[in-house]
Amino acid sequence: MKFMKQFLLAVAIMLFCNNALAQNLTLAQILEIKKKDLGNAEEYLTSKGWEFLDAVEPTDGQLGKATFTYNKSESSDLAESFLTYLYSDYTGNTRINIQVNKKIKYNEYINTIKSYGCKLIDSKIEDGRIVKIYRGATTTFKVTSSTSSNIYNEESAIWFIFIVSNEDYDLNWGEE
Repeated sequence: MKFMKQFLLAVAIMLFCNNALAQNLTLAQILEIKKKDLGNAEEYLTSKGWEFLDAVEPTDGQLGKATFTYNKSESSDLAESFLTYLYSDYTGNTRINIQVNKKIKYNEYINTIKSYGCKLIDSKIEDGRIVKIYRGATTTFKVTSSTSSNIYNEESAIWFIFIVSNEDYDLNWGEE
């Protein structure tokens, strides 16, 4: 019986330590990941407690992508956050798309974007979602507010932040 108690205590301590080491990312960390190549981005995310989910290799007309999850449920595809690292072997461009499901994290990201001096240059409704474009000196942030239904058809808010260089944004989505 004493052994079982010690074993359970050891397991509880390991789980606590594992969760204490895992962390969601700050916007500054996400911007650092954007500067890394795929291998270094994966190592960095893994060291922060993120888990690799899936990947698609780049082709002539499509960016490669690798998706990672933070605090993913063991029994479903639900997670606290998803990060997709998009990259081109041809141009060297990288893009980040992060999905967050907690309002506190969304507000943290918005406040940080504003603290970087980024200006809101556009806002609109697109396909039932609120889309805002913030632009800084070198980076454009496309922030999308949406909703999602769970298995019980309950609606909850989700947010996406798509991060690209200003040059990449102007080339692919800028005014013509």
